[in-house]
Amino acid sequence: MKNKLLIIGLVLSGIFVGCQTEYEAPNSLSDIGFYNSAGTVKTLNVALNKYMSFTDLSQGAIDHKWTIEQGVNFLQGPIKTKDTIFKVIKKGDTITKDLTVILQFTKPGISKVRLYNVFKDSVTFRGNTNNINYLKGSVKIAPNRWVIDTTFMVKVYDTLAPKFVIKQNDVALDLSSKDTVYVEAGDKLHFSDLTTQGEPTARTWSIRKVLAAGVAASPSDVVGSAGTAEADIIFKKLGIFRASLSVTRSGLNIPSAFKTVIINRPIKVVPSSKPFVLSGTIREQQNETIQIPFAGEFAAFTDVKSKFTVKVNGITFSIASVTMNALDQTILDLKLTDKIYRPDVITISYNGTVLKSTDNRVLQSFTDVPVAMHDVNLLGTAALAGFEDGGGVWKKYFSSDAPGLINSEKPFAGNFSAKLSLVTGQKESSISTLPAGGTNFPSIVNQTGKVYVVTWKMFITPESNTVGKAMGLFYIPAYSQVFVNLADKPKGEWFTVTGEIPVGTLTGLYLRLIDGTKLTNVTLYIDDLKIVEKEVRP
Repeated sequence: MKNKLLIIGLVLSGIFVGCQTEYEAPNSLSDIGFYNSAGTVKTLNVALNKYMSFTDLSQGAIDHKWTIEQGVNFLQGPIKTKDTIFKVIKKGDTITKDLTVILQFTKPGISKVRLYNVFKDSVTFRGNTNNINYLKGSVKIAPNRWVIDTTFMVKVYDTLAPKFVIKQNDVALDLSSKDTVYVEAGDKLHFSDLTTQGEPTARTWSIRKVLAAGVAASPSDVVGSAGTAEADIIFKKLGIFRASLSVTRSGLNIPSAFKTVIINRPIKVVPSSKPFVLSGTIREQQNETIQIPFAGEFAAFTDVKSKFTVKVNGITFSIASVTMNALDQTILDLKLTDKIYRPDVITISYNGTVLKSTDNRVLQSFTDVPVAMHDVNLLGTAALAGFEDGGGVWKKYFSSDAPGLINSEKPFAGNFSAKLSLVTGQKESSISTLPAGGTNFPSIVNQTGKVYVVTWKMFITPESNTVGKAMGLFYIPAYSQVFVNLADKPKGEWFTVTGEIPVGTLTGLYLRLIDGTKLTNVTLYIDDLKIVEKEVRP
């Protein structure tokens, strides 16, 4: 019996040994994957001398390398967020087989980072760039040799370097000098921002009062400012001031930057030899105060209501008060006895010799000067109202089979507008702020129980065929629309579209150009959207 058990054991042992000698390991896995710290945009963006990391996540690669260009350094990791000093490694090398690389970019412009992988099997990379999914397959270069060769485009933004010109009476000032620039009260200097290095997206000119030692700064120290590249700034206050230029770079997926330069030459504003006159636009404020700007500071005065006439829709209204502005002595604050409504047309006149400037000039009379009415756009931001983020909050709508774009081809104001276009074979071109009520479109809650008035600017290209065509602005959550017939609208010029939206909370907008026949050739641009709650004078 023991002998039988021993034979059986030997037989089983032989079977197991035989299985082991004939065993083949399963094929090893081949797969491609990579990651970079800057996201999935088509062109990666980084500031000069800053870094980003790249990691090869591939499996089963039989050869692998990263290749960089001159002007790019390999850095030693890990790097903490607050680190400002970096250690360069592999100096002079442009190739590494490390799986993860941290790269510093020291040359402005476009740099290329190349990832080269070889596999023994075919592989496919499943990627997403600018929210668009795509597939990239490998290329066979030899038996059991498949290559995926990927080049990352990196835009390196240069350091901001403000460059500017200041002119007085059309003559450029020597800004290397430290001599004082003398300006009469009410006169202007012309400021030109010529900055291109670093690709700034905005700038601010600021005129600030020079303070005595030990005096704390306050917002009222800024007596003039402008946000345009070309700006005429009027100097109304007597005193000594400094001008500065601040340039900024900001936007979706681009590195932010900020730089301020203070101009060497102080500006001294002296009494004017010119008449004391109205200067600038009369504006209604949110609290219904009407602010009237002048070319100089006012000397103290008492009641002057009787010297002013205010007409509302052609009818003379009673004035409650006329006072000097508490923060700016070049501005008068005027208040009416009655309430002001948004559609009102208001004009102001002055006739008298009572008001004088601090340098003893008599204010000149003026007649029926219009008031710019205060108007709160409930859309709130330039990104929502004017597409000024370049396509961050407004996106192509999912059902759009034609381009729905935010671009800089034809803005009405600012730098961007929306472009909707259809050609034969396409049904819908549309953009939206969805998801509803999300960060792209904070909910607008109706405050007055009055309907909304919505307006926008629209431009239809001259070659567009608009016969029988229409577009619409859908308001969410109702998904009803402000319908616009395109056939009776002008072409080749900007015009205003006006509509009404019923009372309710708004959680999003959706602009759509559609043609079910797919026979349309239409291109239009949209800009300067505005939503307000309707006001009507009783």
